[in-house]
Amino acid sequence: MEKSRDASSPTRYLLKIESFSLLSENGIYKYESNEFESGGFNWKMIIHPDGDGDGAGHISVYLAISEKSAVWEVNASFSFLIFDQIHDNYTVMKGMESHFRNIKTEWDFSKCISHETFKDPSNGYLVDDKCIFGVDVYVIKNQGIGECMSLLNGTKLYKHEWKITEFTKLKNEVYSEEFTVEDYKWKLLLYPRGDSRQNGQNISIYLESVDAKGFDRQKSVRAKFSISVKNQICGYKHHNSDSSNWYSAATKSWGWTSFMSCCEFNDPKKGFLIEDCCILEAEVSIVGVVNCLT
Repeated sequence: MEKSRDASSPTRYLLKIESFSLLSENGIYKYESNEFESGGFNWKMIIHPDGDGDGAGHISVYLAISEKSAVWEVNASFSFLIFDQIHDNYTVMKGMESHFRNIKTEWDFSKCISHETFKDPSNGYLVDDKCIFGVDVYVIKNQGIGECMSLLNGTKLYKHEWKITEFTKLKNEVYSEEFTVEDYKWKLLLYPRGDSRQNGQNISIYLESVDAKGFDRQKSVRAKFSISVKNQICGYKHHNSDSSNWYSAATKSWGWTSFMSCCEFNDPKKGFLIEDCCILEAEVSIVGVVNCLT
């Protein structure tokens, strides 16, 4: 025994057993309580009146979590109690802090209390063949910070075509319509005369994540992509080498500041700008995702 608590102290779940001696006589060597909730999770208490494992001569008590999801982790502090019916208080038999997860759903005390101690009339635990077991469960909120990286294999390559008319009337920057790749939204960002570093010498173009501004600190998405401009005379596509980037709240766009010289793009013989119209194409696939570790 570790310490006593006043009976008014809260217990999360109580199990009262009447006719304790009849459990074994009726072949009840293990009893699982109904589920109860604590900290947003469902739990149950398991009693082995004649002990379990190496608990011969003892009462074994388990705390089990009932969760159905494939991957989860819960930290909990819990104590097993037994009611002292003489002194009207609960005695803490065992207490600990444990880590529950999908491959470890139960924590136990195989030698929670000996039959000798339990049945000793002076202790008040078994009176008129009646007893009360209890458990306090406190879920510990995860204060750690971490991330989970998932690399994706065989994701579909998505193609998006952007046709721009009246190109020469465009101002400093222009965005394409949004398109979706693997549940994430994207758009192209074009500077027809280059961004602030180009002085009108080169076209700048970027792939931008629409969702990134709403990502938390741990969230990021890795996209592999290429962007090309179509030669409308022969079908040839001008594009830079494939690129890839982790998109996050701090980095929402990535691409080429010097995608193509303005002189080459505007040359009618090249076929990239025909009747003040050009066609851009983006090929995008999602290759990795990082989420907050929970």
